[in-house]
Amino acid sequence: MGISCHCGESENLGWYFDVHDHPEVLSTRRSRRCVSCRTHLRVGDSVYRITRFRSPKSWVEERIYGDEVDLALWFFCPSCFAIWSALDRLNVCVDLGQDNLRGCLNELNALYAPKGFFLKVSSLPEIYASA
Repeated sequence: MGISCHCGESENLGWYFDVHDHPEVLSTRRSRRCVSCRTHLRVGDSVYRITRFRSPKSWVEERIYGDEVDLALWFFCPSCFAIWSALDRLNVCVDLGQDNLRGCLNELNALYAPKGFFLKVSSLPEIYASA
């Protein structure tokens, strides 16, 4: 879909997410892939967890799971998390799981660079460097 200024919390997908802003060690049994750039994340690597959930679709699900049904965890690599947090601070919305954040950053810079705005993303945001 690309970048958008309308943030609807994935309302068209039927699920919601929460990106944890502190790095953690990937402690799953198997390796995972970054949800954006598809980089291979090995067990023991530093990652940023994305918790996903949705509303129950029936009264049976609601009785079993409660108000929220947990979905599979997704993960960001550190460089994609830096891009996501920079875009999030500007209230730019992207479709997690569908958009490559590097492509979204390039799209934003191509759109606004002629007007004098260029978003430069460091390897990690300064506010998270001490975490």
